[in-house]
Parts: sequence; C-alpha cells; structure tokens
Amino acid sequence: MKKTFKKLSCGVLLLTLPMISFAKSDKDSTYCPLFTALELNLGGAAWKDKALSYFTFDGTSYSVSVEMMRAAKGDSKWVQQHQLRYMYNSGDMAISGNGGSKNHFGNYTFGMMTYSTFCPNLRLYYGADLDVFGGIVTNAHGGNNPISFKSDISVGFTGMAVYDFNLGNLPVTARYQMALPVLSVFIQPDQGHLSNGLLDGWKAGSWDSRFNMRNRLHFDLHFDTWALRLGYNNDILTYYATPNTFQYISHNFVVGFAGDLMRWSKANENKKIKTALYTY
Repeated sequence: MKKTFKKLSCGVLLLTLPMISFAKSDKDSTYCPLFTALELNLGGAAWKDKALSYFTFDGTSYSVSVEMMRAAKGDSKWVQQHQLRYMYNSGDMAISGNGGSKNHFGNYTFGMMTYSTFCPNLRLYYGADLDVFGGIVTNAHGGNNPISFKSDISVGFTGMAVYDFNLGNLPVTARYQMALPVLSVFIQPDQGHLSNGLLDGWKAGSWDSRFNMRNRLHFDLHFDTWALRLGYNNDILTYYATPNTFQYISHNFVVGFAGDLMRWSKANENKKIKTALYTY
C-alpha cells in the first residue's frame, strides 16, 4: 500500500507541475487559477460473469482520486480537466462465499469542455474526453485464472451540470458529471493471459458491445478559499478476466477537499479571476 501511494503521489506531481508552471507564466488580463480536488471513495462493488451468471462476486471498493481543472484564458469558454485515480476492490463469490477476487486499476482521464450559462447559477459543460484505464484481476473463478489483465483506451463524451446555491449562509456548489466512452481499443487476452506478449489480445470496440459509464454527484461546501466535498461516485465497467465478459459496478461515498491553487498574489490583484468550476 505504501509503494502504491508513493507511485500515485509521483504521478500527481508530474501531472501538476506543467500546469502550475503555465499558470505562473499567464500574462493575460484574466487570471485562471488551477482548481484541484483530492477525493477518497469508499463503498461496495459487484461484478458478474455475464456468460455464467452464477459467478457473481460481491465485495468492498475504495479509490483515491485527484482532479485538476483550469479555464482557458481570455473570453474563451473552454475548460481543461484531468482526473487521476487508483481503484481497488475485493470480494467473494456470492454463491459460496469463497473463491475471492481482487482488482487493482489505474485510470487517467483528460477532457476538454465548453459550457453554456442558462441562468446566473446554472451552467452546463459538454465536450469530449480521452480515458486510459488498466489493471489486473486476481484469483477470478476461484483461482482457475490467477492473474488476468484489463486495459483500454477510450474516446467518448462527457457532460456536467453545475449549480450554485446557499445553504443558509454557506455557499454550496452542486455538480453532476457523466462520462460515456464511445469508441475504444481494449485488451482481451486469450484464456486470461498474454500468451504472445504485450501485443496479444488487443481489439477494437464501442459502447454497444462493451458498455462503460461513470456518474459523479458532488456537493462542494465553501469555507473561505477551500471547500469540503461530499458526494457519490458510480462506475460501470466491462472487462475480460477470461474469454467471458465481466460487468463491474461500484457505488462509493465521496469525501474530499477542493479549491483554487495560486489564486491570490500581488501580480494578480488587478486581474479578473476566472475559475474552471465555480461562478466568477
């Protein structure tokens, strides 16, 4: 677990540095701080062998994720989004209570969205995203295939609704986002292992043959320059532990912190502040 956390921290640092460097060099009259959120997701998961329905696993799930968003400079309405996640779940076969399975997944998503304002407090974001997903499934089917691989690269659609309101004197931002991969290249190893090396098993697919979807409902409670994030995450994934198709569904409670990095400095006192997510 410590090694995984160190690797995750290094990945987040490498991803953040170029964006922070770009933010420092912003000479436009509009200042665009880097919106960052750190989330912990805890909940349950189930995954089912669609060809052999009695192979159904129930268990727990958790993930750690980092989100970074930044609005484009000037009058442009484009917003850039990065999401980096580590996901883990474990469970037992529902029919017998044994034959456990454990999954380790890594996920990176890059999205570009524009938005429309329907009223002062409501904005709808929409655009395309690139999703890179990969990991391992261990001890599936009671150990017949001790280690199986899952990986795919997808291009799809993402949409987000953001609404600002007050809970008494407390400002709150409510947000729902969905991501739906449309076209993808994924790996489906023969018999669950790479018999012919890393190039074995790669295939093309689309949403109708391997349905994936992510749903996020978050509430950011604002305290001064930072926010407490509470919410719900749902993942629906299709992957291949064997030649059979598995459907994975997770339901997680979200707690985290969010805010705009590098928002205030003397150099930016006279600039218009333009944030990626909150009203400005």
